[in-house]
Amino acid sequence: MTFPTNFFVRGKSTFQVVRWSALFTRLFYAFLIPLPILFPAQVQIWTIIVITLIMNIPGTIAAVMGNAFLAEGIPMEWRGQIIGIRNALLAATSMITSFIVGQVLKVFPFETGYMVVFGLGWLGSMLSAYHLFKVKVVTPQTSSQSSQAQKPSWREIIRPDVFSGSFRNVLLVMFFFHVAVFLPNPIFPLYQVNELKLTDETIGFGTSLFWILYFLTSTQVGGLSRKYGFKTLTGAGTIIASFATLIFTFSYQVWIYIITQIVSGIGWAIIGGGLVNYVLVNVPPDDRPSYLAWFNLAVNFAVLICGLVAPLITANLGLFGSMILAVLVRFLAGIAILRWG
Repeated sequence: MTFPTNFFVRGKSTFQVVRWSALFTRLFYAFLIPLPILFPAQVQIWTIIVITLIMNIPGTIAAVMGNAFLAEGIPMEWRGQIIGIRNALLAATSMITSFIVGQVLKVFPFETGYMVVFGLGWLGSMLSAYHLFKVKVVTPQTSSQSSQAQKPSWREIIRPDVFSGSFRNVLLVMFFFHVAVFLPNPIFPLYQVNELKLTDETIGFGTSLFWILYFLTSTQVGGLSRKYGFKTLTGAGTIIASFATLIFTFSYQVWIYIITQIVSGIGWAIIGGGLVNYVLVNVPPDDRPSYLAWFNLAVNFAVLICGLVAPLITANLGLFGSMILAVLVRFLAGIAILRWG
C-alpha cells in the first residue's frame, strides 16, 4: 500500500485524507476489546493478525500522509517549537497513562483488565481522531498532481526518480537510523532481566525518569532547532542515544541504570524534535506523498530486516555481544546522518 498511496491521494486534500484514514484505522481497535471473552486463545491470535492486516490498509495511508499533514499545517519556522511541545505532551501523557494502566491491571483480573485498558486506548484514539477534524485549514491544500482516470504506469506509482535524486542520501541514512533503532529493541527486555537482574520496581522508576527528562528536554527543542538545525539535532541525538545504550549495557548497579535513563531521555527527546522535520525539509512541498511514501518504505524495510536478523544475531553473539553491536550501529548511524545526510 505504500507506493499506491501516492496515486490514491492525487487531487485530494491532505487534511481530509489524513482525517478519514486515521479514523478508519482507529475504528478497528474496537474489535480487539472483546477478544478474551469471544474466542479461545488460538482463535484470538489469528483474529488479531487479520484485524491488523486490514487496519494497515488505511493505516499506511495515514502514516505516509501524516507527515505531509504536519508540513502543510505548521509553518517551517514554527515546526521545531510545535514538535517540541507535542513531544513534551507525549511524555506527560505517557507517564499518566502508564500509571493508570498499572493500577487497572492490579485491580482487575487479566481478561477484564485487558478489556478495560484496550477500551480506554480505543476511546483515546477516537478523541485524537475527532481533534484531527477540528484542525482549521487556513488555505486548503491539495496535491499538485491532478487526478487521472487512466491506469497509472509503474513509474507513476513507484516513482523511482525519488530514489535516484538528492533525496537518496536522506533515505539511506534514515534506513540505517531505523535499523539502529529497531535492531536492539527485542534484546533490551531480555538483557535487563536476565543479565542485569533489574527488578520491576527499578525498571518502573527508570521509565518514569526517562519520560521526565524527555519532557524537560522537549520543551527546549524549539530553541535548539533554530540554533543548530534539524539534521544536527537528529544526528547528535542518535549519538547521545548510542552512549545511553552503552551505559545501559553495563548497568549492573541501580545508579548506573538511573544515569542510562537520564541520558536516554535527553537523547531521544532531541531525536524526536529533529527527525520528522529533518525529513520534511528535504521533501519538495509540491510532491510530498511520493517522497514520504519512499520514507515510509525505508522505515518498514528496516523493521522487517531487524525482525529477521535480531534473533540470529542474539543466537550467535549472545545478549552482551548483541548490545555492544547495538551501541556501535547506533553511533555509526548518528555519524552517517551528520556526515552524509
